[in-house]
Amino acid sequence: MNFEFTSLFFVRLLSAFFALGLVIVLRKKRATDGVLFLILFEFSAALWALSEGFEHAATTLQLKLIWAQIGYLGSSTTTVFFLLFTMAYTLFEKYVRKGFISLLMVIPILTILLVFTNPLHHWIWKAVDFYPSMNENVYNYGTWFWIFAFYEYLVLFSAIIILLTSTFRFYKIYKSQLIYLILGSILPLISSIIYVFKLVPSNTDFTPIVLVFSGIIIAFGIFFRQMLDVVPVARRQTINNLSDGIIVVDMDDRIVEVNQAFSCIINADRIEIIGNQFKRFHKLFLNGDPQSSSEGEFLTETTIRTPNGVRYFEVKYSPVMNNNNRLIGRIFLLHDISIRKQALDAAFESNELLRNEIVQNEKLIEDLDAYARTVAHDLKNPISGVIGLTDFIKDDIENQNWDQAFELLDMLHEQGHKMLKIVDELLLLARIRQEDIKPVVIDMKVIVSEAFSRLNRDSEERNAEIIVPAGWPAVLGHPQWIEEVWVNLISNALKYGGIPPRIVLGSERFGDGQFRFWIQDNGKGLSAESVEKLFTDFERLGKKNVEGHGLGLSITKRIIEKLGGQVLVSSENIPGKGCIFSFTLNAANKKRFYEN
Repeated sequence: MNFEFTSLFFVRLLSAFFALGLVIVLRKKRATDGVLFLILFEFSAALWALSEGFEHAATTLQLKLIWAQIGYLGSSTTTVFFLLFTMAYTLFEKYVRKGFISLLMVIPILTILLVFTNPLHHWIWKAVDFYPSMNENVYNYGTWFWIFAFYEYLVLFSAIIILLTSTFRFYKIYKSQLIYLILGSILPLISSIIYVFKLVPSNTDFTPIVLVFSGIIIAFGIFFRQMLDVVPVARRQTINNLSDGIIVVDMDDRIVEVNQAFSCIINADRIEIIGNQFKRFHKLFLNGDPQSSSEGEFLTETTIRTPNGVRYFEVKYSPVMNNNNRLIGRIFLLHDISIRKQALDAAFESNELLRNEIVQNEKLIEDLDAYARTVAHDLKNPISGVIGLTDFIKDDIENQNWDQAFELLDMLHEQGHKMLKIVDELLLLARIRQEDIKPVVIDMKVIVSEAFSRLNRDSEERNAEIIVPAGWPAVLGHPQWIEEVWVNLISNALKYGGIPPRIVLGSERFGDGQFRFWIQDNGKGLSAESVEKLFTDFERLGKKNVEGHGLGLSITKRIIEKLGGQVLVSSENIPGKGCIFSFTLNAANKKRFYEN
């Protein structure tokens, strides 16, 4: 019989079967990052353990060499698969590409070829000594074996370094799980070094058995420490929301996963984000402490400045629970609502404009109603006068009383001018509402002089005393409109001033970069109630026998507000002290205004 089955054979056989059983179980989790490489690792370890068992049981050198060659199919690839598993599991999967895997497999494939062709070159085993009495063989290794051994240790050391780095750099939730992986990788390394460098008298290689025990340790981490449970939960939710930004945080407030969408949102590389404290980023999109609501979902909105400009996001928080319904992490999902937000803002702005337009229209209707009452009242007298005058003129013509007829025609002409003035002012009021003008630097001295020249007749008839300053400040305005303002204010001062009227004009600095222009009369003044009502109704306040139609002050207010100023009125309501009407305009040179 060519085999002698000992207890050591059955230990290796059971180890192989256990590894194959673990492969079957792991297939249920093969969608998780790195599990495919863990399956290949366990399968290679099973093949190695099984071949080692039959090599130990074989009783001839030729049969032992055949099983040793088969064993290299597993032993040459175990460390490579373990490295790939650790890289994928510790979020270095971006490096796990076909080219990288092919490069890692070059030496294992060459080693397998050299093992099966060893009699031609002896690069793996220079000689093999067989001791039938102990049923053991001792290998004298060739050059390539040491190259392969160095490569295997280098790969295994790399996996251990990645695991250690991940333990310190990444997340507390995985630390205990990574310890199992580190133990599972160090034990085979120690066993292999003991065997290869013959640090103990025995010629038996226990590395395959130790590899299986490493698989048991890793399996314990999988099934009892939920080693593969947290990441798949985050991954599934990431896959379900690929267009949204996702960030996964562990219970140590450390970022364990983000998707590409989130990396694009904050314009940072994914590898740079993972492992950082969450507090470095949560202020970007959260109002308040994110840990205050760790047990339940919530929604909030935020604004983030991205490379494409300011964007609006809806932030959804969800807890990550394990199979025992224990909180093991948190997920934040950022959904871009910029288009919806902009549409809502546009709708709100449109509604606001509509509301303002409605308010303006209502104000216009109120103004027109008030103006209609005033104009109807003031037009009634001249129209009635026109009708009466025409009757008298007709009688004078029939009686050939020409002198009186011409006198009545002059009166008729005057009444026509009054009606024309009312119409002109109404047109001016409408034009102020509609026109958009650009203020220019105006010569206030010339404008005031023109206004007084238009009212020269009224001023002389009333024997008014007028005091005007020698100079005026430079301001911005519209010359024709400001002339109408002065005409209205001076006209009111002449009408409502004392007997005879005394009118004083002046100017002074006012507020932030403006000048105030004022006119004071010596009339009896206005009560506080009258002042408050002054600009709301088209009415004459004060003397009932004074001609006018109440439109001038409304025109004044509209002009000054259109030019960015305001109209002010003050009165102590004491006869002789009159009223002070004033308006403000922007200074032409703001720099000089503040320097002076």
